[in-house]
Amino acid sequence: MNTFVRPAEGKNSVWRYLLSLLVIVGLFLFGSILTVFYMLLISEFNPSLTINWDELALGDPLADIYLQHIVYFIAIPGIWIAVRFIMKRRFLSIITPNQSLNWKRIFFGFGTYILLMFIAGLVDFLFHPDRFSLQEFHASRFLLLLAAAVFLVPIQTSAEEFLFRGFLLQFAGKLTANAVVLTAIIGGLFGVLHFGNPEMENGALWAGIGYVTIGVIWTFITIKTGSLELSLGGHAANNMFLFIFLTEDHSVYGAIPSIFSSAGGYEIYDCISSLVINMIFAWLAFRFVKKEKQQGA
Repeated sequence: MNTFVRPAEGKNSVWRYLLSLLVIVGLFLFGSILTVFYMLLISEFNPSLTINWDELALGDPLADIYLQHIVYFIAIPGIWIAVRFIMKRRFLSIITPNQSLNWKRIFFGFGTYILLMFIAGLVDFLFHPDRFSLQEFHASRFLLLLAAAVFLVPIQTSAEEFLFRGFLLQFAGKLTANAVVLTAIIGGLFGVLHFGNPEMENGALWAGIGYVTIGVIWTFITIKTGSLELSLGGHAANNMFLFIFLTEDHSVYGAIPSIFSSAGGYEIYDCISSLVINMIFAWLAFRFVKKEKQQGA
């Protein structure tokens, strides 16, 4: 098993992982409480924005986006504290076993995945042109959305990657060295924790398969390449693309002012499309890493 999944540095006993997990979960909860506090504060000063307690959201999806990212500003320092002071190792060790980030991998993951998303979107449009509609453009709101996509989305996706395919993958690596089992555990957990997203109501079976597929393939990429960098780039690209270019009313992002909106009812197609995109991404990622190693030899 590579040194990323089972890091040699630091103090990596099971009880330290459990204590670290307790700290991380506690700060996630604190971030959630802080989000609710700011929602109450905003609704108090702006009566037109009322809290929907069922969905824990305000009446403005764009405002919700900014508020929902508060938790990640708390979560990342929480993961850093746990790794640095409880596990007694570098924070970088949950990203790579090397002494520095491999930015080429991050940029390759981002650029490749966003290109695949563009191609998949174009194919989808060719097959289902009635599915897409151009949204009414408001410059000020779109600029706020663009700012959220560029500055907030990478923080959100990085927090999820640090937790799942970083910290939790290494924790699971204490229990088993089997790459298939690790992929199933962490990939499955990543998918299952997305089952609360609104997309599940469009078609729970196919949406669920899609989430688990993404989780499994990205976890497999991380294990086989020995670092988190490709998944960091790919995850950010996926969410940023959806933010800026394509939204669906009944989705986790809601009716944000993206360039296009997409109608539901294509769950099987979306599931197959997601599977194809991620399998191609994995194939290209492995080729890139193989070439990288050959050049470095």
